Amino acid sequence: MVLSRHYRKPTLGLLLLIAALTACSSQESGFPEVAGWTQPGEVLTYDSDTLWEYINGAAELFVAYGVQSCRTTDLTSGDLTVTVDLYDMGTPLNAYGVFEREASGEGIQLTGAIAAMVSPPYQALLLKGSTYAKVNAYEGELTMTAGQELLEALAASLPGQTSLPPELQLLPTEGKIAGTEAYQAEAFLGLTELTDCLFADYAGEGEESWQGFVILPEAASSVWEALAGEWESVEYEGTTVLFREVPYRGLVGSCGPAMAGLVWRVRPTRKGFWLGW
Repeated sequence: MVLSRHYRKPTLGLLLLIAALTACSSQESGFPEVAGWTQPGEVLTYDSDTLWEYINGAAELFVAYGVQSCRTTDLTSGDLTVTVDLYDMGTPLNAYGVFEREASGEGIQLTGAIAAMVSPPYQALLLKGSTYAKVNAYEGELTMTAGQELLEALAASLPGQTSLPPELQLLPTEGKIAGTEAYQAEAFLGLTELTDCLFADYAGEGEESWQGFVILPEAASSVWEALAGEWESVEYEGTTVLFREVPYRGLVGSCGPAMAGLVWRVRPTRKGFWLGW
């Protein structure tokens, strides 16, 4: 009897320990529990220095947008197994920028996310707060229905805002074509001196359109200084406009660092320069 009691106590303790570890496994891994899906394997985590080990050259895009970490694991439901990558981009604006750069497929409406897309039969994308989630089918086909259900469950498990980044409000609204807003952290228009750019398409005369962009206020002064040393200048109604020719894009110009970080695209007219807004 004594041996039996000594045997039972560690067994009970071990069972309690296993139960506790099982209950908190998702918290320890840092990967959220997704309703209706099981996690058969481990969670791998990468940072900006090691992300290339996982996605090779594609890591450059995420590093440019300030990626903090990437958590990845497989999830299974029925005959479908997917790999889910959760990129912590540090800020909602950075996450939005990457999402817009990689966006493909059919957009779907989710109340628990900023944006979502499904590209049957292989991929789905989700944006919520500072998290950019990327889903790739590993076994089985990701249908539109399965993709939407997975993204809904994933969105419910993630923290963060479900509204667009407030920085996008810096873009003037007059003439702006809805749904064209984007953010590029580096080399906008292929120009290394143009960083931290919000941009959108604007309706012009007739069927013409043009692209306007805004430098984030915190970067405006340094960008202006870089442009002043490289671009040509012209006085327009008492304002200095810096401009240059961009291959296949036309004339592009900046109108001063004190304008709340605003930078205008300009184009030539018979009367001189026309400011985008």
